[in-house]
Amino acid sequence: MPGPDFFLTLIIMFTGLVVILLAGWWAKKPRVPGTIRWVSPTAIQFAALIVIVLMVPHLVGLLGGQDFVAHMSANRSMGR
Repeated sequence: MPGPDFFLTLIIMFTGLVVILLAGWWAKKPRVPGTIRWVSPTAIQFAALIVIVLMVPHLVGLLGGQDFVAHMSANRSMGR
């Protein structure tokens, strides 16, 4: 049974997806003429996408049962 880290990782990934969708909805709304957006919706989407991409190796490590970085460093000499 996966531990709390597994569910927390899924919650963070799901929250990132929700942020991407909300920022996309916000970007499609018409702006009030003469005003500017101080934060770009595209920048918000990009930051949320980075969070999701960083969570993928963590999720793979949780499901695989082995630390991804330790696995890659142990196999560095393979294939030379």
